[in-house]
Amino acid sequence: MAQLTVLILIQNKEEGLLSIADHREKSLVPVLGGAKVIDYYIDPVLSSPFDRIKILIDRDMTGIKDYLIYTYNSNKIRIISEKDIFQSFLDLLRLKKGDGMLILRAGGLFLPDWKDFPEFLKKIPSGTYKITTKNKHTIGYFLRETKFARKLKNFGPSIDSTSPKTDQLWDVLVNAFETTAKIKEYDAKYLGLLTAFEYYTVHFSLMRNIEEFNNYRNYLSSASVNDENLARILGSGFVKNSHISSSCSIEGYVEGSIIFSNVKVGKNARVLNSVIMNNNYIGERAVIQNAIVCDNSELFSRVSPNIGEDARIGEDDCTGANVLYPGQIYGGVTLIGQNVEIPKGFKISRNCYIASGVDKSTLRFRNRVKVGDSVLPA
Repeated sequence: MAQLTVLILIQNKEEGLLSIADHREKSLVPVLGGAKVIDYYIDPVLSSPFDRIKILIDRDMTGIKDYLIYTYNSNKIRIISEKDIFQSFLDLLRLKKGDGMLILRAGGLFLPDWKDFPEFLKKIPSGTYKITTKNKHTIGYFLRETKFARKLKNFGPSIDSTSPKTDQLWDVLVNAFETTAKIKEYDAKYLGLLTAFEYYTVHFSLMRNIEEFNNYRNYLSSASVNDENLARILGSGFVKNSHISSSCSIEGYVEGSIIFSNVKVGKNARVLNSVIMNNNYIGERAVIQNAIVCDNSELFSRVSPNIGEDARIGEDDCTGANVLYPGQIYGGVTLIGQNVEIPKGFKISRNCYIASGVDKSTLRFRNRVKVGDSVLPA
């Protein structure tokens, strides 16, 4: 019987995400409360009619390799991490007659009807196809052709050993078949996550339709929690129109926001229209609005807040864009990088960027960060 395989290429870099993607592949960026980008591909495929999943990664991508081995234990999954990644890629593309292979890049959120999508692919005849959404965004490539690998052999010498190879392999596919592959449209949502601003807006786009949001999360085994890990909204806490992930403690006011796991919101603190990623502690009376606060790498709950008491983030004029990164930060969104501590009473305006690893003492020398300004590590 003909088999249907999914080949997933890990995306390494996405410069437009700035600090959101620091120290990790883009496929490991957490979204929608904590599940990684790669989880939105693997979990649904495991419970769908696809026969096999093959994941191609660079040999030096130890972070995502460890994550996949630790998180997934299935005979349907095979992780390929060879020295000659291009030859491994060609070997994977040698299909038996009638077999089909869907090639995806785990760089954005691909959100189809996973029960219907394999049936759609099974009806496609022999050939090479570019699968797009109705609005012409490329989802991936589908092959039902045994001689496909021969067409790519001449691209091998163009692979640069100093750059992420899986990113280059995707470019090879695009260059080889962008104009020659037949186009098949499928009605699905694809969210690219190309910039910090898009990362912000994607969360609220899905939050506006909570039923759709929960439907996508239901595919994810990594999104499940037990009663011991449920969030706690304490006496003075109040939550409105927000998504609160596991192991959070809310004593302040949260509205229109997405709070990832292990976040504390102190008494009388306010979080409005923001994305607060893992392991942050927002001090008492602090105000965060229209912001992304990236995750903190501490393994245990913080004793003292990394967003200091009475700090104010994301206020003032929302027009314009960040001066240094106008294509990534605009629309009034402020980005606070990983492992950043904001001093007590410190003020950060809108369209600002505090890069990962900026030292607390660096901020103390300033009264505030003005609209559109950035603070980078010394």
